[in-house]
Amino acid sequence: MLHVEVRLLFIVSLVIVSFWAIHSLIFVHAYADNSVTIIEQRKFRDSDGNQNVIGVVDNNGKVPVAVLVGLNITNKHIATPSTTTIKEPTFGRTIYPYGGAPFKFVIGPEQSASEAFITNIKQIPAPYYNLLRLNYSNMPQGNDRSLTGTAKNIGPFDIHNVIVYASAHDKNGMQLDSVRSNIIPTIKPGQEVAFAAKPYPGIKSEILYYSCAGFDLNAPISTLDVGKGQFIAYDLRALARISDFRYDNATDSINFGITYYSPSGGPLDLKIPQVSEKQSVSVTMDGKLYNQASIKMDGKTVSINFFVPPEDHQIRIKGIKSS
Repeated sequence: MLHVEVRLLFIVSLVIVSFWAIHSLIFVHAYADNSVTIIEQRKFRDSDGNQNVIGVVDNNGKVPVAVLVGLNITNKHIATPSTTTIKEPTFGRTIYPYGGAPFKFVIGPEQSASEAFITNIKQIPAPYYNLLRLNYSNMPQGNDRSLTGTAKNIGPFDIHNVIVYASAHDKNGMQLDSVRSNIIPTIKPGQEVAFAAKPYPGIKSEILYYSCAGFDLNAPISTLDVGKGQFIAYDLRALARISDFRYDNATDSINFGITYYSPSGGPLDLKIPQVSEKQSVSVTMDGKLYNQASIKMDGKTVSINFFVPPEDHQIRIKGIKSS
């Protein structure tokens, strides 16, 4: 029976991955250009003569986005100066609604640069999992005048390739630099790891505080530990913040908190493996049975769809493994 269940989970996992890819391709909507903007940028020369172009991209829309920032650079020391465009992602590869992420370009002394501009905005149709808790002071620390603190994994699974980033400011609020920490390869559930993000030494004495602190990490693997060495594949779709996402063995349920980005709420789609023909699945919202939820089974997958009202809610989906 265990071999059959493992094989089923593997097959459903493949189905979910395929669904993810197809859904990503068809999830295309017009996006208002003024929802994602560069709110500040600045240039400075470092001690090697390199020109640094720094700034922050803000997302004031209702959908997470990935942003590429462009910079036109010209080589001044050739007979016929030529201009090329270089592109870099923001330090946070996904910028969630009402959030921001800094960027930074460093070009050689023989080159001149234009103002930075946004070249591409890609919607990311995925929820934000509240997996990492940052604990830090906005004030610069130590001889390096760094942003220092700890990052704690408050989620149920390992997270990988974590980078903490921020913007450094002077006493007038002007951005002096965009900083990011070294990569933290892995943070296990419950583990707390120290980080430090150092600014360019030439401006460190002018730094009064850090802002726009955030983190970037690899997307979590869409499997959930259900105990005894077993994992269940799932695919959750909602343009919302997800917190305390976990499996509870005592009630055979997936539990989580959810807050939709849109003030009017929106849909949630969840797919999990179907383990038997008689599997009984139900949805509870804020302690009450949510009869408006649509639950469909096709022999391989349980598809759960329901509307999430505005504000914060606690969700429990029962009948994950039981037949």
